[in-house]
Amino acid sequence: MSLGRVGIEASPKSSGKKLLVVKFGGSVLRDASSIRRAAEAVGREYEEGSLIVVVVSAMKGVTDRLISLAKSLSPNIDGRELDRILAMGEEESARLMAAALRSQGLEAVEVTPQSPLWPIITDERHGDAEPLEEPSRERAKRLLTLLEEGRIPVVCGFLGMSRGGEVTTLGRGGSDTTAMLLANYLDADELVLVKDVDGIFSADPGRVKDPRRIESLDVEEAYILSSGGAKILHSKSFKYKPEGLQVRLVSLGESLTRGGTIINGSIPELEITLYKNPIHMITLVGNPISDLNVMARIYDEMRGNGGNLISLTLRDKAAILYFEGNPIQVLERAHEVVKSSKHLKALSQYEDLAMITVSGVGLETTPGFIKRVTEPLAEAGINIYGLLTIASSISIFVNREERDKAFAMIEKTMKYEGSYTSKPLPGRDCKGGLGEE
Repeated sequence: MSLGRVGIEASPKSSGKKLLVVKFGGSVLRDASSIRRAAEAVGREYEEGSLIVVVVSAMKGVTDRLISLAKSLSPNIDGRELDRILAMGEEESARLMAAALRSQGLEAVEVTPQSPLWPIITDERHGDAEPLEEPSRERAKRLLTLLEEGRIPVVCGFLGMSRGGEVTTLGRGGSDTTAMLLANYLDADELVLVKDVDGIFSADPGRVKDPRRIESLDVEEAYILSSGGAKILHSKSFKYKPEGLQVRLVSLGESLTRGGTIINGSIPELEITLYKNPIHMITLVGNPISDLNVMARIYDEMRGNGGNLISLTLRDKAAILYFEGNPIQVLERAHEVVKSSKHLKALSQYEDLAMITVSGVGLETTPGFIKRVTEPLAEAGINIYGLLTIASSISIFVNREERDKAFAMIEKTMKYEGSYTSKPLPGRDCKGGLGEE
């Protein structure tokens, strides 16, 4: 089978063919039958004219078995040696998948860390290595040689190679990271993740009855679900997703390029935003959790009087609502609800706050990040009226009169954290001083 010459220096897209990176997870690669079915799915897509790079995880249960064996034989095994042992799982999968593809008459080449075509270069940290972008991007281009010759690279997921020539691993879920990196570096049209379920559902199909499949999610929604425990895409991999790459989750029984769930968009590595409108805060004291209908009534009254709820936090003795709109009207209506409730005793209010949000992949797993954002404000005597965290974002509420100063201080702090985006608001330039409304 021949795909024709597309030119090694040209983008694969210049051939007019669709470039796919297809990753098969360990939950799919269970036995010889499932590997054969995976190879047949790749073969069908190949026959339709796609250029395909395959990424494979270790077969189901193999990684855990290798860890258990290694630690039973050597309880104090070091990371370097353990990584070399774990690599056997992915290498086995790559060789078996390549063999299954070749049995269909396809020209497949397994790409293991020992191969001169190996693409993923990492730092020296064993067990949770970080990919090095520039050398990995350059080496990934070597796979274009195989694609232009009509062959299918089968790449080990989860693994890396340090600059010193040592095998490393990318941490749990690292095969997702491998697939995302290759899709990024090869300018793929689509990353296809083949799972044991046909997409993303409204809840875990193994835990609830009759879940609804979701046709599409933006990347932030997918990241929040993933960070909250959903088995979608490992949260670490999101930071490598470029804006234009479409991610599709399908099952082995489906077409690789139709159906499933689509994820689009990208999450910035680091972004700072200032909410345009004034924010007000109402604190309710009592026991709001005992009667959430009371909270629903306050929300309805807020909306009925032109208010827009920004965020809500609940505790056993208090609730805090952040909203925009007419603070006097909302306060009056909320007070009427409090007086009629058996579970709320009183309320208080702050007006004219500003909300500054720092967002980016991995913030929730970065130790000390909140401190690095808030400490400069404390040192400058800027009071923080509230702080909210959810997955990849931290929102801080300060007095609106101090918003320019607070924003500038946070922005300055972020310059030392690596790349970031300062998001302008309509009619404003966040970097040059926010000015007045």
